[in-house]
Amino acid sequence: MKKLFSFLATGLFAFSFSQTYVKVSFDKNQIENIYKGGQKKFETDLSNNLRYTANTFQANGDFKLSFTISDKGEVANVKLLPELYDKSFEREVKRDIKRMKKYFAGSQNQEVSINLNFGRDLPPSDGRIAFQAREPFAGQAGSR
Repeated sequence: MKKLFSFLATGLFAFSFSQTYVKVSFDKNQIENIYKGGQKKFETDLSNNLRYTANTFQANGDFKLSFTISDKGEVANVKLLPELYDKSFEREVKRDIKRMKKYFAGSQNQEVSINLNFGRDLPPSDGRIAFQAREPFAGQAGSR
């Protein structure tokens, strides 16, 4: 029983700290008019959709996602930049954005451009910044 408990605890901690953070940024006016629920819902939905893909591929860094919304609300011409040698990550990102099509309101072929930042560091949940001393305090020697 102790072995089972320790195995489960180790597995739980390993998976809880290996999450990829997905930060989405875009032009507010661009999304507000075409996504049902507005920009906050779009940001939440997209980062939730991309989180599993980012964890699977261990994505890290900045990408630019651009796509077109047709007059029927369908997602088309999805491009992920910079292009990667392995196209499987790009295919999964395209699949993730196309799963959101039911929330797009029809417009006249509107281009949407989104900046994505995949990272391993989770931001603090309450918005506070952790204290980190970068320089020695006044009057103290700088011996580290």
